[in-house]
Amino acid sequence: MSIHKFPPTILNQLKSIVGSKNYIIDVSKMTHYLSDWRNHFHGSSPIILKPSNTLMVSEILTLCNDNHIGVVPQGGNTGLVGGAVPDNSGLEVLICLEKMNKILDIDPINCTMTLESGCILSEIQDTARKSNRLFPLSLAAEGSCQIGGNLSTNAGGTSVLQYGNAKDLVLGLEVVLADGSIMNSLRSLRKNNAGYDLKQLFLGSEGTLGIITKAVIKLFPLPIHKVTSIVALSSLESAVELLVKLRETTGNALSAFEYMDRECIEVLIDQMDINDIFDQKYEHYALLELSSSAENASLQLLLEDSISSEIINNNINDAIVASSETQAAQFWNLRETLPLALKSLGRFVTFDISVPISLLPQLIDEAKKKCNEVSKNSRSIVFGHVGDGNIHYYLFTPSEISKDEFLNIKHKVKSSIYDITAKLDGSFSAEHGIGVAKKQELQYYTSTVEIELMRVIKKSIDINNIMNPGKVL
Repeated sequence: MSIHKFPPTILNQLKSIVGSKNYIIDVSKMTHYLSDWRNHFHGSSPIILKPSNTLMVSEILTLCNDNHIGVVPQGGNTGLVGGAVPDNSGLEVLICLEKMNKILDIDPINCTMTLESGCILSEIQDTARKSNRLFPLSLAAEGSCQIGGNLSTNAGGTSVLQYGNAKDLVLGLEVVLADGSIMNSLRSLRKNNAGYDLKQLFLGSEGTLGIITKAVIKLFPLPIHKVTSIVALSSLESAVELLVKLRETTGNALSAFEYMDRECIEVLIDQMDINDIFDQKYEHYALLELSSSAENASLQLLLEDSISSEIINNNINDAIVASSETQAAQFWNLRETLPLALKSLGRFVTFDISVPISLLPQLIDEAKKKCNEVSKNSRSIVFGHVGDGNIHYYLFTPSEISKDEFLNIKHKVKSSIYDITAKLDGSFSAEHGIGVAKKQELQYYTSTVEIELMRVIKKSIDINNIMNPGKVL
């Protein structure tokens, strides 16, 4: 359908709601909003709305709901499953929350921050730090992603091991529902057993139930001691054994445990023009971090003792403990640069999968074997969050194969790896969500009862199916 079929009277009403400076109708200026950052998903819209307050969002949804017009909420548009991109009909309105970017309150005593959903994640981190507090959610896209998107997708990142996913960092929400009604649940309470915990419905719902406009998030004491290390592991099993040992010996101080295989290091050496990490090449690497807000924390000694012990036990082949904050930042830059570096390598199939931590070696081994069976000349690359059982698996196919051959490999590999993951009681979507990319998998790998319950919730909250239609379900 053409965008010209969108009712002109509704278009004019939408313009009037947000004001002349808060919308885009020039198609040439819409490109950034109508494609995802990887350029995999594309859509069209008659208008991009940029409301500056909750009331505007409410009026937009009321109008759209009354006229059965689809609405696509969008934060920083850094998602990986097409959840923030409209379809190609030209009949869905896109609401960008970037102008709702105020931090409304910081309470260092209660360790909370109240803010609007368009706030950039890195700016939230910086603001918390100025009050001697930590907001621990950390992602590669933190310089552009917005907290509303983080919460509506239940973002993960590198700090889940110590602090949990995005939904674990929320105390209260303000949400505009499909009919324009506003659910104000901006409570900064850590204990509140007054009925259903309604905010959990919207955390991870990918904008299909309502639009998060404000949130109360948890802050934590700012770590004053950190120690970071890169270690070369003797095997995949050693990664799990080292994780267990560090948890036992360091308690809650273990804040990150990131895995990278040898192929990751080769890509980084090539893309970043850096030297190899160690004098020798190894197959398995881990980036470790301990952190503490305690004054007397001796994390350096604790980590060095743990590493020495695991070298004796043959779980670690070599290790470097960062001698400065600069060197620690360089270590982290390796891990954070990986997704962008991989993007430039050509066509790939990617997976965001999780299993119980004890089964990670089996998952990676079986996935590699299956990839070699399906496409012998392909290149597989594995990295991820060992601390919470989440692996990102990339399979790069030879450039000379045709598009049809690539699609055939993609289909076979996806089915095989998702079947392996399901067999190990894992998830085909650990942290990236469903969007449009994984709707088929959700239907196949989720029980009938769970799917039906999701549909009942969706239908009861969004009767006319205007909220991000065609996503998730």
